[in-house]
Amino acid sequence: MSNEIDFRALICIDGSTEALAGMRYGAKLGTGLGAALTIMHVRGSNGNHASTVGTTGVSGSGAAWGVAVPEINYLVEAKDTLTYYGWMDEKWNEEQERKFEGNPLEDFQIMYQSPDKGKITLKMTTGHNVAAKILSEVESGGYSLVIMGASKKMSVIDRILLSSEVQKVVVHAPCAVLVARELEAGHGHLFCLDGSEKTYNALIKDLMLANLCSCPVSIISVAENSSKESEANDIIKEGARLAESLGLKVDQKIVAVGNPVEEIISHGRNYSVIVVGADTTTGLKRFFMGGTAFNIVLNAENSVMVVR
Repeated sequence: MSNEIDFRALICIDGSTEALAGMRYGAKLGTGLGAALTIMHVRGSNGNHASTVGTTGVSGSGAAWGVAVPEINYLVEAKDTLTYYGWMDEKWNEEQERKFEGNPLEDFQIMYQSPDKGKITLKMTTGHNVAAKILSEVESGGYSLVIMGASKKMSVIDRILLSSEVQKVVVHAPCAVLVARELEAGHGHLFCLDGSEKTYNALIKDLMLANLCSCPVSIISVAENSSKESEANDIIKEGARLAESLGLKVDQKIVAVGNPVEEIISHGRNYSVIVVGADTTTGLKRFFMGGTAFNIVLNAENSVMVVR
């Protein structure tokens, strides 16, 4: 497929099962859209330096690329996975001029291009601050979507640690961010509407993206009590009307009553991704201090995408 739209996805991997699942989802989405994909690992700067190409633990393509740090195997695994699922094959050309930044054995980038101009870039970079490295790449690369892996269910301490990395990216990234947990394609998106202009705008963005990859989108609005149920119904009707006016289809329309975070997380278990709209331009404190979108990202057992 030719690259018909300017859609770029950054997929961050760290060797975890969740990150690999996120990569598979992103690759399937990206190839369906004709997107340019970058698969990146940020190697922690812990004082251990790269050694010669013959270093034990570096295998296959990693050694062939001339990079001799164990973490390069994450990119090898990514490439092997892309090949296994048919998203890349022997017809893809390896870019002969490889790009190195900083230490040429620790900061590495190589690009593959298909005969019809599809592009997949494998990249490894090094730094103390993982979130800062990812955000820098997002800013310079003009990405439409960032995908990061996260554990399914976390302890309180794990949630705090998650907020220090993944959620910094969620808050600061100028584009959509998908936090991948138990990510399995084929179950559609559940989009959350609260009646605000930002969520209606985000709904249209998600519907347009989902339409390109034939992914069904359902919408949900939650009334905090029965007296507000009529208002939630009106919100759903308006979301469906906006979609229809643009020739886009809404799959299911759901109105729930109760705590918004709890209801959305409960209904969202049946979907591949819960999608929330967020506008952090009014201040990071508001997003961090108990907002619905933030708490869904923090507490959902499955994947959540924040759309701006």
